[in-house]
Amino acid sequence: MPIIDTVRNLLTHNKIPTLDTLQMSDLLHHLFTASEKTERIQVAEAVYRHDHGHSSALDVFLACTLPLAEKAARRRAHKVFVYPSDWQLELMYDGAVAAAIAVFQCNFAVETGSDAFRRYLLRALALGAVRSYFRREENDGIRAVADLAALPIHIKAHNNQAEQDIIARDLLDQVTGFPNLRPDVCATLLCIRALGPDEALKEHTFTASGDPDKWKRERGRRPILNPNAIAQAMGTDRSTVHRNLREARIILRSAFNADGKLFLNH
Repeated sequence: MPIIDTVRNLLTHNKIPTLDTLQMSDLLHHLFTASEKTERIQVAEAVYRHDHGHSSALDVFLACTLPLAEKAARRRAHKVFVYPSDWQLELMYDGAVAAAIAVFQCNFAVETGSDAFRRYLLRALALGAVRSYFRREENDGIRAVADLAALPIHIKAHNNQAEQDIIARDLLDQVTGFPNLRPDVCATLLCIRALGPDEALKEHTFTASGDPDKWKRERGRRPILNPNAIAQAMGTDRSTVHRNLREARIILRSAFNADGKLFLNH
């Protein structure tokens, strides 16, 4: 069979033969579905050691190693669990696949010998399957304690971004429609709302010399209103915008945030 000759040619010359797209697809399909374990390891070793830079090297390597990863994950799962669930098998298989990819990408020098690469590869697959299960991301940062009563109680309130967004939207409606503002001031606020954050805001600009990373004002900075953009949208000058904003801040702060605790995170 031609595909058998292709595999034999690869193992004889330790080099992936020149194949078109259809022939390469047939080779990958054979290695993934029909090849024996010994042949898969031999082909993977030939590609890993001698033809690592080929454009299809990773495809051939994975076609050989993914079936081995599936068997390694299933074997390891049945050793760890009495009756492993499909989720546990899938998680271990994912870890074994990631280990196979890492083996090829790292391309560590493996000692010579008829059995060295086989032991290196199978050990990596087995360890990858176990690590993937016991290093789950949802458990990252969790530590075990002997006495829960001894843990300090955190009184710091957690930020609820969705709740703050709803409050901010409702507050914006109240601010832009506040009745105790002059028409010019109210028009300025309505213009800012119509422009939206992309047009009405800008970043702080600093002209002082020195390293900007060391400026205290630069660290943790927030966007500010852009008076030039607001003035252009209203057809007026920036001094008028500044005057209207100053008046609005005084009135709105007194009405909505007299104690200064609005959106204050403890």
